[in-house]
Amino acid sequence: MSILQALAYPPILRGALVLLVAGTLFPLVGVFVLRLNLITLRFALMHSSLLGASIALAIGASPLVIGIGANMLLVLIVSAAGARSESNAGHLTTFFMVFTVGLAFAILYRFNVPARESLGLLWGNIFALTPLDAILTVGFAVLVLVFVVLLFPQITAVLYDRETAFTTGIEDRTVYLAILVVVGLTITLVMGLIGALLLDAVLILPALIAGLGSRSTRGLFLRASLWGAVISITGFVSALWIDIPVSSGVTLVGAVALGATAMYSHFTNRRRVR
Repeated sequence: MSILQALAYPPILRGALVLLVAGTLFPLVGVFVLRLNLITLRFALMHSSLLGASIALAIGASPLVIGIGANMLLVLIVSAAGARSESNAGHLTTFFMVFTVGLAFAILYRFNVPARESLGLLWGNIFALTPLDAILTVGFAVLVLVFVVLLFPQITAVLYDRETAFTTGIEDRTVYLAILVVVGLTITLVMGLIGALLLDAVLILPALIAGLGSRSTRGLFLRASLWGAVISITGFVSALWIDIPVSSGVTLVGAVALGATAMYSHFTNRRRVR
């Protein structure tokens, strides 16, 4: 079956469109994660989403709703701790990163959640998105774009240095909290709808690649978005062509792109030094 024939099926076409939008706009959030050093928080949020989804599966509720609630609670706790001490916030984030995943798997085991549903939390299935899931994901991705565009000067200042942003009259704590909320909601949506594996592919890898050659914050956002679109499209087509899961295809393409870009950047810098 050709790519065009596959796209004639509504679930596949819907998944392709959602992946294109998510791959193009969610890397903007990946820039936040990398520039503000939120890698540990990202893992904590992923594990918190898993915990919320586990609780939901155990009690028969909506994994997305419970996951959002769990992540927003975590964001508020970490933000409050960070206002007092960055060291306290780091320790607290590490604690939640470990505690939530342990509790999540304990709940999955204790309530006999089927393995297929448990693995679905990690792998996801972009072809299983309902029209409402697709609208929700695309709508939130557009909101992320609006957030970055409208608050770009404040965001740029906070990404550069929070103390400097504060001295210029910017409410750095408010902007920082807003960024954490966006990161938390994005991770919950992406992980809940298309899986944890695809999360890194559309969130982190394009931002990492963009960071290798960007010389401005504006350029970093633009390049991350462009790379996200390229990786998503190429990974999707490759996955259908060789018959592997889309999440695996996008992740592999992203990893190869990162490796190739890193090597090119390395050799280019060596030539300049010589």
